[in-house]
Amino acid sequence: MRAAVYSGPGRSGTCMCGHSWEDHHLGFIMNHTDDSPEAMKEAYLPQECEFFGSNEDGGLDAKGNDHCWSYRDEMLPDEHN
Repeated sequence: MRAAVYSGPGRSGTCMCGHSWEDHHLGFIMNHTDDSPEAMKEAYLPQECEFFGSNEDGGLDAKGNDHCWSYRDEMLPDEHN
């Protein structure tokens, strides 16, 4: 089992889609609001899954079907990212 990378409080680092935080598009946080790196304890906001590809393939599975459009930590599935 791989160690969790996403260091936000109470998070596992694994998405509901089964892929890690690192397998998702990591949008760099530029705005210093409640979503700031200081508040989130991260510099990135994980977005669509790129396990099967990035750019036009991001969010899709190996067959081109919808897979995961937004990271949702398996420990906090109802939290909005």
